[in-house]
This record gives sequence, structure tokens and C-alpha cells, in this order.
Amino acid sequence: MDVFRAKDFADLITFRHHEGQLAVLGRQPLNGGDEFFQKLAGIPLNVIGMVSKTTGIEDILSLLEDEITEDLKSTPFYIEWVKDLADVCNVFCDILETRNIGFCLATERACQRYHVDNVPLRLLVTYHGQGTEWIPDSAVDRMAYESGMPNEKILLNREEREFLNAWDVAIFRGGKNGLLHRTPDTALEYPSILLRLDHETFWNNVFKNSESTTDQESV
Repeated sequence: MDVFRAKDFADLITFRHHEGQLAVLGRQPLNGGDEFFQKLAGIPLNVIGMVSKTTGIEDILSLLEDEITEDLKSTPFYIEWVKDLADVCNVFCDILETRNIGFCLATERACQRYHVDNVPLRLLVTYHGQGTEWIPDSAVDRMAYESGMPNEKILLNREEREFLNAWDVAIFRGGKNGLLHRTPDTALEYPSILLRLDHETFWNNVFKNSESTTDQESV
């Protein structure tokens, strides 16, 4: 398994020319976020929308306008965090060579089973709570995974599990040979704050498929 360890955002962009299953940019949290995120984690969030490379900050402020309390929006940390969200969106736009990105910010995570994303690339940042759990191919029984068996059968060696840190920027390559990962147990039990970015067409396809299913069920 090949993990691409990026040194900075500019280095992370070069992952588009790399064949690794995972890219990770380790980062230190911005100062002043602990109290902010503890309060925010208590608010049910599932914010979905589109963020443009040219108007990222404005787009994110608009998406969060009615979702975050006024006292949190009035803190100095809030705009610093929004700027970071926009920076991460810009980087993924550069990697995917697109002008817009599909944005999802949520406080609940439910991917309990090890899985591979059914997308070419997906970016994840856990701002609060435990980061995504992933396992190298050496610790995986792929046949057990592909046959729908539970985690206990998929994972061959618990000691080889890895966890992303808070604020790490991670890009998972999806598809047949993608890296198996899941929401860690602590994040299943307690609220966290996860940013997920996808290609701009992702949510359009999700909503289109959902509408198609609804139409079929109403016939």
C-alpha cells in the first residue's frame, strides 16, 4: 500500500499525478477551536451544497448562515475556520481540476462497516472528534469484504489499524482497489465534525437517483 505524505497544500495537489490509495497532509489545529467545536458538535448539522473556487468563503458563509448559532458566528475563530474550509475546498478543486466542489459538513457519522468509496477521489477532514479509521491491504481479507461479511471477518490484524488525526486532510482513492476505511467507534457514539468533499457532480447524482427511486415507488 502506498500512502502519499504531503508536506503542504501545494504538495498535496500533486497527488492527482500519484497512484497511491491515500494522501495525508498532517496539520496542527488552529488555536481557539476547542470550545467552539464542543459547542458546535451539540448542534445537529448536515450541510450540503456547492462551493466555488472563486467564491469559497462567501459560499460557505451562506451555507452555514442558518445552521450555526449567532454566538458561535460572532467568535473570532469562526471566520478563521471558514477560511480554512475554503482553502481545503480550493485545494480539492485544483486536484480534480474543477471550478466547483461538492461540500458536506456533518456532526453525525454512520459508516460503521469497512468500505471503499464509490468515487474516484474523496477528501475528508475531521475537525472535532476522532479521525477516520483505515486499514492497509496487509490487514484486510478482501474476499470477506466483497462477500458482505462483518468487520470482524474483514480485519485480519487489529494492531495494523490506523487513525487520522483531527485537522488532517486526507484524500481516499475509491474504486475496486481503494483503501478500506470506516467511522471509528468513538465517532459513532459521540458527535464529531466531519468535512467531506466530492466532485461537483456527486450530489447532483445522489439527488437525481433519490428522485428517481421516489418516482418509481409512487407508481
